[in-house]
Amino acid sequence: MSHIFDFGISQDDASIEKQALDIKDGDNLLCISSAGEVPLNLLALNNIKVKAVDISVNQNHLVKLKLNAVRSLEPLEAAKFIGFMDTTPEHRNQLYKKVSELLNEEEKLFWNLKPSVIERGPIRAARFEKYIKKFNGIALMVIGKKNMLRLFELDSIEEQKEFFDDKINSFFLKKIFQIVFHPKLYKNRGIASEGLIYNEEKNISEFFFNKFRDFCCATQARKNYYLQFTFFNRIIFPECLPDYLSEKGMNRIIKNIDNFNIETVSYTEALENCKEGEFNKFHLSNIGDWMGTDDFSELLKLIDLKSAVKGKINSRFIYHKHCIPKELKEHFTFEEALGRALSKHDKYPFYGLAPINIDKQLS
Repeated sequence: MSHIFDFGISQDDASIEKQALDIKDGDNLLCISSAGEVPLNLLALNNIKVKAVDISVNQNHLVKLKLNAVRSLEPLEAAKFIGFMDTTPEHRNQLYKKVSELLNEEEKLFWNLKPSVIERGPIRAARFEKYIKKFNGIALMVIGKKNMLRLFELDSIEEQKEFFDDKINSFFLKKIFQIVFHPKLYKNRGIASEGLIYNEEKNISEFFFNKFRDFCCATQARKNYYLQFTFFNRIIFPECLPDYLSEKGMNRIIKNIDNFNIETVSYTEALENCKEGEFNKFHLSNIGDWMGTDDFSELLKLIDLKSAVKGKINSRFIYHKHCIPKELKEHFTFEEALGRALSKHDKYPFYGLAPINIDKQLS
């Protein structure tokens, strides 16, 4: 089965990335495009330069579509157009006419050939989001829609934890996870097979189920757009929309549009082609889950070669946490305590965090 792109929403919580990378005004960030939430949110929160790269031209088309929705629409219009909120197909077509005025010819051709994707909201057409949607209705039947909605009404994390243990956790819910995340079903349907090269190291259905409680309880549910979209295929509380869809965030992006660059290349190619010292912050997402150990070590060595004297890296992982090559340990330091602390407040807490501090003055 072919898919237009793998992810409609980036699963890296940009607020956590901001802290892990210690993002400050004036930083120059090299990041994975994915579906755009990290580069767009960080650009909405800070006066920084961002280069977003991805080997998938389709993922980059999605990022550019979101970017131009920000530039041409009002906040709630953009949220409805992208697919975070409900509206009619006719309304999305009307909004697309405004957005398309800012697209280049290649992008227009790409989206003009996919009217059904535009009409239902582009983020809803991704492989992962479509796969999860097939099962969230079953999960809601087991949990109870009223119970799930009640979770969003609670005022504290402690209340959410008590409610989850009493009303949501169940034997049948665990069985659903065993089906949804069984490798034979999840592979290729929920994620590209390359993303599971380390899956033999982990029972992924049990792993995701154990993380599910954190997903529901680690942050306030009504402020977590990942949680709301996962269960209801839409955002229930507009105030929890990503920062790049807030009025303030949109204005900052428009103001700093010249500081945002998107390129369809691998992360390695982007590093090879950049100037030494050009970037001081590096967002890797969970690229390590998709790479062999030697390839990931070579990537870190290339970052070392090209980075500013001082900087930060944040790498995420589900299946495999790579090590720092021994020749880099003099000035690359895993900030493990920071990673553990931040992971407790991640809106999408299925990833481990491996922040790395760079200080080449120490060598």
